[in-house]
Amino acid sequence: MGTTRPSKARISAAKKIKKLRTQVRELEETFLAIRRGRVDAVVVGGPDGDQVFTLQGAEHPYRVLVETMNEGAATLDQDGAVLYANASFARILGVALEDTIGTRLETHFAVQEQKNLAALIANGLQGESRGEVSLAGSDGVRHLVRLSMSPVHDFGIRTLCVVATDMTELSGANEALKASEDTLRNLSGRLLRLQDEERRRISRDLHDVTGQKLALLSMDLSGILKHQDVARDADVNRLLRESIELSNDVNKEIRTLSYLLHPPLLDELGLCSAVEWFTQGFENRTGIHVRVDFPEKFVRLAPDAEVTLFRIVQESLANVHRYSGSSSAYVRARSDQAEVRLEIGDFGKGMSKESKTPDSTSVAPLGVGIQGMKERVRQLAGTLQITSRPGKGTLVTAILPISSRRPEVAESYQEEQKINEAGLVPAEAMPESIGWRKRILIADDHDVLRRGIRTMLESDPELEVCGEAVDGRDALEKTLAQTPDLLILDINMPIMNGLDVLRQIARHRPQTKVLAFSVHDSKQIVEEILAAGAHSYLSKATAGQNLVHEVHLLLNGRAQAEIA
Repeated sequence: MGTTRPSKARISAAKKIKKLRTQVRELEETFLAIRRGRVDAVVVGGPDGDQVFTLQGAEHPYRVLVETMNEGAATLDQDGAVLYANASFARILGVALEDTIGTRLETHFAVQEQKNLAALIANGLQGESRGEVSLAGSDGVRHLVRLSMSPVHDFGIRTLCVVATDMTELSGANEALKASEDTLRNLSGRLLRLQDEERRRISRDLHDVTGQKLALLSMDLSGILKHQDVARDADVNRLLRESIELSNDVNKEIRTLSYLLHPPLLDELGLCSAVEWFTQGFENRTGIHVRVDFPEKFVRLAPDAEVTLFRIVQESLANVHRYSGSSSAYVRARSDQAEVRLEIGDFGKGMSKESKTPDSTSVAPLGVGIQGMKERVRQLAGTLQITSRPGKGTLVTAILPISSRRPEVAESYQEEQKINEAGLVPAEAMPESIGWRKRILIADDHDVLRRGIRTMLESDPELEVCGEAVDGRDALEKTLAQTPDLLILDINMPIMNGLDVLRQIARHRPQTKVLAFSVHDSKQIVEEILAAGAHSYLSKATAGQNLVHEVHLLLNGRAQAEIA
């Protein structure tokens, strides 16, 4: 059977069909590209030549947006060359748009920034990356530019989309804001210090002026009460006793107010004693038991640091009373070579997240609440941490650097040098008192109170006032020079603290009995007074009734007093 060959007509028809199919596929691909927004324009040939038709598809609004937005936008190839850039990108770089296309991006930045920029581009080709680089502008001002980069894979070509934002104005605003915040914080710190100084001043005025005058009033009333003519009149006797009692009550209230404003124990004995005193009063007022745990011989800190930690104890325990519902709390402190750590905790219902993290934009009353505590600690380069769990209680932790420690001064050595320089006679060479009258030295920095004490003592024929001292150093020097049988010593003395005077007298003149005399009557300060060498302690509030009797007990050989 023979083989038939296709006719030329059939071959020609097949070629036409194949060509038509190819054209249809090309048209389909073109149409699909147009639909997908990959065609910007179509070139159509005609009798009059080729014509270009621009297509404005769905991407047109986005193109307009990119061209007109303030942020710079650009497309880079994988080598960092600019393939496309909008006008804002060229403006940020400080060059004309036509001078941007085709150039490597790094050429527009200083040499020291090029390494950072190359790293951003390399990271951007792998994934999104962001960074800030500086740029010297044509105006001579250094601009801060933030670059956000992300990779684009299209048509098999790796490119990089870049968005540039000029951060110069924002950076300047941030710096100005930071400077304002620093100024405000410095002002806040100064106000806190002034507030503490004002509290200390008012406290001292209440103690040194009002309290002393009330103590003298009580002495005078007691002296009148002992007068025989008055004592016979029952009505006058009763009125005087009521007046003495009222005077003592007012003195006690003023002393409490003075202590709350600024406890003198803080200056004289340190944070531990001040906290012990405060927590005892807190227990009495609220019924909340507070356990105080301070190590023996806890370090003395700088005055500002001790005030700050004491205020934190005050505020934290006040919050325990107001909000926690806890029946007990604790205050403990620890220190090492680097820092001092103070913790105040309770076992109550805890704090809400909002309470622990107050809005930083709000302004709280100065020195009040968590913000006040944080600001106090921040002024001393410390930190304040608050941890709380619902139903488990709250812990406030204040940490201060050990640089806040009070400089230790060899006071005993310094005073020893002053004693030697003054040429005072050593204790073993001093003559004992002669004569039957006992010699008494009065040391108090208040002239009116010294006169009141002198009047009370000189009314007794067995007693003689041999002198008066107006400050601590004066009291020490006159005790060593005049060798009195008894020194009545106010603990709150200027120039040299009464406790330091006690220690020096115990060292150089142990024969002289010392009656410590003060408006302070807390357990902590009485313990310190007796430990420093005082033979007895007497509160000024009861001096009118007990001073002469206590003087006779000491001069007649009674052993050191016990704490009441």
